[in-house]
Amino acid sequence: MEPLNLLIVSIRKDWQHLITQSLQNAGYIFHEKYVNSKQEALDACKHSRFDLLISNCTLPDGDVADLVSVLGKILPVLVMAEGHCPVNSEKALSLLATDFFITSSDQSSWISAVENTLSKWKTNAQQNLVSQQQNSSNLHKKVLERVHEELTDSNIANVLTLLLEVMDVSRIYLCAKHSSSDGASKFVQKSEALAPGIKKISIGSKVADFPYFNRWNTLFSASQPVQGTYHTLPLTEQQWLNKRDTQSLLAVPILSKGSWKGFIGLEDTLQPREWSKDEINLLESVAKIIEDKHFKQNQSQYQYEGSLVAGLI
Repeated sequence: MEPLNLLIVSIRKDWQHLITQSLQNAGYIFHEKYVNSKQEALDACKHSRFDLLISNCTLPDGDVADLVSVLGKILPVLVMAEGHCPVNSEKALSLLATDFFITSSDQSSWISAVENTLSKWKTNAQQNLVSQQQNSSNLHKKVLERVHEELTDSNIANVLTLLLEVMDVSRIYLCAKHSSSDGASKFVQKSEALAPGIKKISIGSKVADFPYFNRWNTLFSASQPVQGTYHTLPLTEQQWLNKRDTQSLLAVPILSKGSWKGFIGLEDTLQPREWSKDEINLLESVAKIIEDKHFKQNQSQYQYEGSLVAGLI
């Protein structure tokens, strides 16, 4: 059994001893971190992962409900009140809204409360995960139906606007790849959608404008997406993202007959972001529809624009 990592908030030292002694008597292996306020608890969770939060209902910097509303989404929370047991008047900790009291004379009496809290959290988390997956599946199905409808009229701008809202990103764009007579590859940005307040920064058409081209080309040629945050991508790409004020990036190739013809790029300017498997799958599905219903329909136009771009470089 892995050790429990406990975050204990604003519980007096004598009660802290009661908690740790109870766990030891019950055979638990655990690590504990004690903090004195709501803000310290939030800061601690930014740097470490905890299995259970035990908090006093009275905090020096705000209502415990605020803490529960934030941290209760990521870990189970046990809120305690200090007082006296009504049965024997002994000093006790109590679980709020229950008749459960933990007294110093019966140190192991609260272990069932801890175990019930952890068990309920696990059950609720599993149910929420199933519900989220179902909701995500239903949403993505509707998105793909809308994409089909919009591309029937070749309305790629509406498709990008839809994805911008659904995936909650700052910037999304569609690029096509062209090869000039000398065999060099060039990009043409076909369309872009921006969230409110996001600055428009067009992608250049010269390979020199793409410090990442060789790495992206290798990944796209292997039918793989490019993804990462500002701090996890190579230095040259970090510099490029810095010019675009971007924190996170996802780019998915548009594939045709074993090669890539372009890509869909997503950028988040607000925060480092890990792209979920569902998000990548959705974008890959959209890329396939775009290739089938947009790239093929506009192939002659793209080739013409590509030749113009090649002539200007």
